[in-house]
Amino acid sequence: MSAPMTLETPGTSTALELNRLRDVYRRRGWTVWHGGATGQYWAAHTGQMVLLSGDSARELEGKIERLEHSSRPAATTFSHLVQARRTGALRLPPRPKPRGSWPRRGALAGAR
Repeated sequence: MSAPMTLETPGTSTALELNRLRDVYRRRGWTVWHGGATGQYWAAHTGQMVLLSGDSARELEGKIERLEHSSRPAATTFSHLVQARRTGALRLPPRPKPRGSWPRRGALAGAR
C-alpha cells in the first residue's frame, strides 16, 4: 500500500515541519514526505537504499540522525588518510601499468 505524498495547507504544523525536514535533509540526499493516509513522516535515501518512517517529525529526524551517525566512516578527512598511509595502516594495491606498456612476447612480438 502506498501513501500519497501530501503537503497540507501552508501554516499548519505538518507543513512547517515537512518543509523544515526537507530543507535540512535534501542536501544530504534524503527525500522526505508526509503520508496523508498513514499520518506518518517518511524519508528515503536511494544511495543507501533506506526507507524510514516516524509518527512525528522529531521521531523521523532522530532515526535519520542515528542512521547517518552509525554509517559515517571514522576516518573521512584527508589528514586521517595521510596519517594512515604514513603509518602503514592503509594498504593500497600497486597501480596497474597503462595498457600497451608491457613488452610483447611470442607470435605477436613483431606484429605492429
